[in-house]
Amino acid sequence: MPDNVRLSAVICSSVGLVFVLSIPLVKFILKRRKSQCRGIDKVGKQLREEEFDLDEGCSFCNSGSWSCVPRRFIDRQTELIRQREKNNQLWAIETEPNLIWESHELLAEFVGAKVENIAIIDNTSTGTNVALKSQKYSPGDKILLCSFAYPAVIKQAEAVVQGNPGVELVLFEIPFPIKGEDDIINAYSKALEEHPGIKITVIDHISSDTAILFPIKALVDLCHKHDVMAVIDGAHTPGQIKLTLEDYGADYYVGNLCKWMMIPQNAAFLWVHPKHQDETKPLVTSHTVYAAHFRDRFYPPMTKDRICHILVKDAIEFYEELGGLEAIAARNAKMVTEAAAMLSEAWGTPHLEVTRDVRAPHMAVIGLPKDLTEAYVNNTPVDLYHDLMKAGVSVRVSSIGEETWCRISCHVWNDWDDFERVRDGVAMLAKNSKMNTGEKIRPPYFVPHSIMDQTK
Repeated sequence: MPDNVRLSAVICSSVGLVFVLSIPLVKFILKRRKSQCRGIDKVGKQLREEEFDLDEGCSFCNSGSWSCVPRRFIDRQTELIRQREKNNQLWAIETEPNLIWESHELLAEFVGAKVENIAIIDNTSTGTNVALKSQKYSPGDKILLCSFAYPAVIKQAEAVVQGNPGVELVLFEIPFPIKGEDDIINAYSKALEEHPGIKITVIDHISSDTAILFPIKALVDLCHKHDVMAVIDGAHTPGQIKLTLEDYGADYYVGNLCKWMMIPQNAAFLWVHPKHQDETKPLVTSHTVYAAHFRDRFYPPMTKDRICHILVKDAIEFYEELGGLEAIAARNAKMVTEAAAMLSEAWGTPHLEVTRDVRAPHMAVIGLPKDLTEAYVNNTPVDLYHDLMKAGVSVRVSSIGEETWCRISCHVWNDWDDFERVRDGVAMLAKNSKMNTGEKIRPPYFVPHSIMDQTK
């Protein structure tokens, strides 16, 4: 080969190699520039318009119930569906397992866990069911729950009791006002001392209707001192507070990814202490039920859409692009605190009697106007919840004690105008209800999880 031809070939080869090697660098630079154009100062209305397909006629201040999914996550989900359908068998046996394993590794780092102790599952109810129903019970055993635990968890415990004669469910009260962590710890301590035989308890990390942040490490230590297994229901925690799962010492920990992490619905995780992994089984028995590692038991080769489980990477990157968990939490906490004060003053109603140190950072609970709640006295909160949504107000409505309360949430798409619309929408509905105080009987189209059996 002539020297000039050989030289040309070497140059072309080198240029081609440089081009190939430069692609990752270019992608990194573009991603870096994109992240630099964001930041915590870009959240709120601007982010809502750029990233979310939200109804302009409604203020979405209820991330604690249903989060809003960024448009980019939906696009990624659609892209993965198309990729799957090009060769769904290759997807099932190779592509999906590799992508889901990557999600496990990234999620474990995000929540402070060892990857071998965590499994991505469908939702927290799946996780608490697994924890409660993987145990062997004997007559005399008891399950301990706080009276304002998540109602679905109470029903799960009732199902265990019904299937195991001689097992008892113990519900105890944490009285208001709650003046700090000691009030919560003392209530649990009293319940454990008064009810010998407690085998297992499910403890909220952040409670749903009351938005209370529980002192998890102290409660886990207290339970273990009484030889009680501690299952932590962290439905509200991932993306709201920084987690260090390995440090808590719990027996089980479950958390949602479809609330504050904004991943499409049916994404959660189950953390299991190594001493319980052998006995932990999925609720559905399938091909992998006898897999050596507990995580593999939750991934049988079956026709189930797990694409949302792959979006962990997207969610974590989105958080980082917006400034990271710490910056997001500080911004949301400040706004929800100010919004709660504004609503309380406008409606002339109190805050739930909980001190700041035990309140969820992104949520607050305020009483609703009496004119409004009195108009719904013959109904459940679901009717009021329904009418508020029709008025363009998406918040949480629940009964705590004999009062009706509003739980607001603040996330990255929320801005001050959302909470002003909540203020005005509730005031308008209260005014209209005062003019028409007859019975409002309407069959609820669904029953939110806060509506407990009134006969209990």
